Amino acid sequence: MKNKITIKIIRNLLTYFSVFLIIFIGFISCSSDDKYDIINSIPEHEHEEISKIVLKFINLTDPTLVREFSYQVKEGTTELPLTLVNIPAGTYNVETYFYSAHGDHIHDVTDEIFIEDAEDHFVYYQKLNNSQINIKYAAEDRVDAQGRKLGHKTLWNVPKGGGMVYLYLMHQSADKNPDAPSAGQLGGEIDIEAHFEIKTD
Repeated sequence: MKNKITIKIIRNLLTYFSVFLIIFIGFISCSSDDKYDIINSIPEHEHEEISKIVLKFINLTDPTLVREFSYQVKEGTTELPLTLVNIPAGTYNVETYFYSAHGDHIHDVTDEIFIEDAEDHFVYYQKLNNSQINIKYAAEDRVDAQGRKLGHKTLWNVPKGGGMVYLYLMHQSADKNPDAPSAGQLGGEIDIEAHFEIKTD
């Protein structure tokens, strides 16, 4: 009699355990799927997709003098347009913003570049044709984990006459040297290249 009771108890325990195991496996499976669904739902904005750059000039002596200039590469073209920047001669705080096209809208990827992927990016400004424009990386500029400035916020001293400036968003460059003679000497790849002609009012 005792053996029969014991067997019955064991059978009940096995039944309960089997049900619990099935529920547990199902829960883990759903949780795993949900986890990957969440990860996959996070939008990724590849560096190749960047198609628009905005330079925001804020006059140092007159902060009410603010001008923005947009550089945009047309979809399906390899031509590099020239953006004309008309500003009075003077000193400016300049902020650089990057945008990526997604469907019918433009997505701001500036924080992704300078915060989330700070280790992989660096903005290099090259002055052409003996341009007298002076560009320094600002004290409040964004930095990577090693404290290297990234070129999001810069200080421009623009004399009369202006000049040409080429902007390069570098990806995984071996060096982050703002004084490098050319972008090619930094190593890595160029995510986007932009050409600006600065003319003083």
